[in-house]
Amino acid sequence: MKSDMKKKHIIEIVIGIVLLMAAVKGVLIYHDYQSEKKRLAQAPYFTKDKLNESEMNILTAEYHVEVTPSWREPLKKDDWPDYSYYKIDATEGTEIVVTVLNYWLFDERIEFNQAAWEKAEEYGITTDNRLTVDWVMKNPRKAAEIMDSMVNNGDTFRYLKKRIYPIYEEITGIPMEKYQP
Repeated sequence: MKSDMKKKHIIEIVIGIVLLMAAVKGVLIYHDYQSEKKRLAQAPYFTKDKLNESEMNILTAEYHVEVTPSWREPLKKDDWPDYSYYKIDATEGTEIVVTVLNYWLFDERIEFNQAAWEKAEEYGITTDNRLTVDWVMKNPRKAAEIMDSMVNNGDTFRYLKKRIYPIYEEITGIPMEKYQP
């Protein structure tokens, strides 16, 4: 009888240990789930400057920067939200945009763009100290803010060949490739 009680006691201990291990595993799974949920709830950020998606969209669409890896590729979910390994580089389009943007901000200076020239002046960009491609690349967040302050949030700059090339030709006298109407 003593032996049966001993076996019963050992079985109770084993069951207790198994239940304890299951409870601990459940807590760990729940913790992992909560951590993953929190990670996926964060907004993604890009480049060493930790730019948000909106800023990246402005830089690619309006400033025509090149993004590596490609901005058109789906984001790797395993990296979410840290895409600080993304890089942006200026293109010929960026130079053209900066030239036209300077013209509209400081030479033409129409009131529709007042918010943009005021934002530029806030960052030290003036008629005498114009925006440069180098400045845009070193200050991408501020450059995005300036563009976003333009009339229609700078949407005109999306249409490089249709709308920006003709203005660039007019400003510089440099003929551009034929743009499509």
